[in-house]
Amino acid sequence: MDEKIIKLAIDLHGHLAPGIALGLRMSELSLSYMGLSKGNKYLIGISETARCLADAMQAATGCTLGHGNAFVENYGKLAITIGDIKTKKGVRVALMDETNNLSPLMNKWMMRLGKLTHEEENELGIQLLKLEDKYFLIQNVEINRNQDFDNSKIIRCQKCNESIPMGLGVLKEDITYCKACKGETYYALLETQKA
Repeated sequence: MDEKIIKLAIDLHGHLAPGIALGLRMSELSLSYMGLSKGNKYLIGISETARCLADAMQAATGCTLGHGNAFVENYGKLAITIGDIKTKKGVRVALMDETNNLSPLMNKWMMRLGKLTHEEENELGIQLLKLEDKYFLIQNVEINRNQDFDNSKIIRCQKCNESIPMGLGVLKEDITYCKACKGETYYALLETQKA
C-alpha cells in the first residue's frame, strides 16, 4: 500500500483507526481486481457503512463527495464497492464474518466488545493493512448508481431567493422552490445571523 495514501487517509480521519486500515485494504483490492487506479475519472465508490471505511475509500480511490462519485449506503456492513461508471461494472469487497476469529483483538473490534486503546487501534490497523485476500468476500457486481453531479442552469428559489441548480428545484403550481422551502430539509431554522 502506498504510504502517501495511508498518510492522506490518516490526515483525513485523524488517526489510523482499524476501519481506516480496512477501508484502504478493501479499496486496494477493488481497484486491483478491476485493473483501475486511483483518480480514474470514471470511478465510483460506495461504502456500506457511514463510519471509517468511507474516509479511507475517498483517500484510496479519489472518489469524493465533492466529485459526486462517493456514496454511503449505510447497511452497517464492512464492505466497499468500487466501480466504473461507464461500464456499470464493479467489485464489492466485504470482510468475512469469520475473520473475527483471527485474533482476540480482531474479535474485540469486529464484535464491538469494548473500546480499543490507541495502541490496540494501531496494532490492529497495521494487521488490517496486510490482511490476506482470503479474509474477504470479493464479488463482481453491476452498479445501478450514477455520479451525483448536477450541471443544470442556476435559478433562484421563489420563496427564499437562494440560488439552486434547476435540476434540484421543485416545481409546484408554476412556482420553483428549493427543497428546503418545499419542506425537504435536514434542519429547522431558529434564526438568521446578521453579518
